[in-house]
Amino acid sequence: MEALNTANSGYAYYGRRNESSREHRRWTRTDLIWILLLTLISAVMTFTDLGNRSAPQTFWKPGHAGEGFVVDFGQARDVDRLNLYEGPGAKGKTRVESSIDGRNWLPYIEVEHKTNRVFTWKTDEKSVKARYMRFTAESIGYRLYEAAFYTKGITDVAIPFDKLEPIGTPGADTEGSELNVFDEQELAPYRPDYRNSMYFDEIYHGRTAYEFLHDMEPYEWTHPPLGKVLLSIGVKLFDMTPYGWRFMAGVFGTLMIPVFYAVARGMFKRTRYAVIATALMVLEGFHLVHSRSSNIDIIGVTFTIIMFYAMYRYGETAWRKGEFGRGLGWLALGGVFFGAAAAVKWNYLYGGAGLAFLLLLALVRRWREARYERERGFAQKLVLTLMACIVIYVAVPVGIYSASYVPFFHATKAEDGVNAKDLWQQQKNIYNYHKGVKEKHPFSSKWYTWPLMLRPVWYYGGKDLAPDTKQSIAAMGNPAIWWGGLAAMLAAWALSTIAWFRGSLRRDRIVLTLTVAYLSFYVPWIVAPRSVTFLYHYFPIVPLLILFLVWLFKWQEERSYFGRWITYACLFVTAFLFVWFYPVYTGITIDKDWMNIAIRWLPSWDF
Repeated sequence: MEALNTANSGYAYYGRRNESSREHRRWTRTDLIWILLLTLISAVMTFTDLGNRSAPQTFWKPGHAGEGFVVDFGQARDVDRLNLYEGPGAKGKTRVESSIDGRNWLPYIEVEHKTNRVFTWKTDEKSVKARYMRFTAESIGYRLYEAAFYTKGITDVAIPFDKLEPIGTPGADTEGSELNVFDEQELAPYRPDYRNSMYFDEIYHGRTAYEFLHDMEPYEWTHPPLGKVLLSIGVKLFDMTPYGWRFMAGVFGTLMIPVFYAVARGMFKRTRYAVIATALMVLEGFHLVHSRSSNIDIIGVTFTIIMFYAMYRYGETAWRKGEFGRGLGWLALGGVFFGAAAAVKWNYLYGGAGLAFLLLLALVRRWREARYERERGFAQKLVLTLMACIVIYVAVPVGIYSASYVPFFHATKAEDGVNAKDLWQQQKNIYNYHKGVKEKHPFSSKWYTWPLMLRPVWYYGGKDLAPDTKQSIAAMGNPAIWWGGLAAMLAAWALSTIAWFRGSLRRDRIVLTLTVAYLSFYVPWIVAPRSVTFLYHYFPIVPLLILFLVWLFKWQEERSYFGRWITYACLFVTAFLFVWFYPVYTGITIDKDWMNIAIRWLPSWDF
């Protein structure tokens, strides 16, 4: 076999699969123990303090201007703060007035309802002595779920009210009762934060998940619906609460751990390297942040990991000895998850080019095998494979993508369901929207800054905190993984190039797969028409960086006496930095000086 590899270096790359690889891929009890342990650790970090499991569920929606109500506290009270919790619609204005005697009214505040405050507690502070507070709808379109008044210094309970009297005649379009605005006072918090309110893009994705369940016009349509449909499962199970709208993101973030273990185990064929790879994923900040937020990226990235691994396994599956059917099975798995990823976000569709290139290389490998072995029937198998790919990578993804729009068109009350013409028009709308995004965002960043993580996205900043403290959630990764992974990738390219010329190319299949996946997700952003981009668009590449790191660990361990100690040192640094940055991954309140000096390493890390 050594002579064969030397004489046929090209065949060594494209040729015979290692006959013992199936033995190496068999899982043992140790694998199961590790996968359960790592998944449990990830789940605990994800679901601990994820968000409140209760939130106001009833609302009042005025049907015309002039509707309102008067709140009677029973006696004069010191009113210093008003907290409001709004729902879908979130447009219009409410005038709030105060009175001591119920006859003479003074302006208190005027509330302008906005879409960026849905399912979010809004705070207005103004001090007044009053027995009565009057709410009047000046313009309509909003849903008011709950209101609560507070006295300064009393933060544990809202001011109790004695009675509530409606004013005006309810309109035909009025929904709910004015009483609903004060029927869940025990759920009103004094201080809004991420535990009781939406933040960042949750106001799009989590809200739309709720709207799908209630057949309401979806607010967010700029991405395909599948991600929001999956998020709606959590809302269905746990109501429209912070825990509910984040639950499925947590589920997919947790599921990514065993999926990634299986990928690393299949690629490197060793429990050791599967454990290292998965531990790095558990210690990756980007993964944790998005597992704890109602976003769809964690769902799409999970699908992309599966689709590229399926193509890798197809490339490792020969056509002889009954393996042809097994290979089609891997192709089918990849096609299903390619369609699912595309139905979450278009940027995961970019991976299709990488899949096609890897498929081409795999077919060339099969051709060389057949020519060397002088096998018959190659042409027939090739035709069957190409015909299968038309179904698997065109028809199946199109079907999954189209089916994902069923809830969307049902919610928009489309009479014909998923109409092909309407579906195509919706795709044009999505394209035109992203092409036309020009509005600057303080935390946007260009594609060439992503590998160095120069501009993390500040998702949440806590307000109303104790002096000299700060609370933040930022979409940033573990520097050891992002910067170390970038260095590992460059090293892998260099070492693979050297190996190419020396004729030792077997492991390059891993590097090739990771490189093609990297380029397919990264290069399109260089030429994409959208001008406003964010660091989270780099998320699909993070698992690839981890696998590059593991590849390099394996390479140096096989060649250096101190190789394992180097790996352990890198793991220690990664774990240390994960703990170091844990407060900004999970929103823990810390000392402001510690945040500014110890956490913000770069001036552009503005959180």
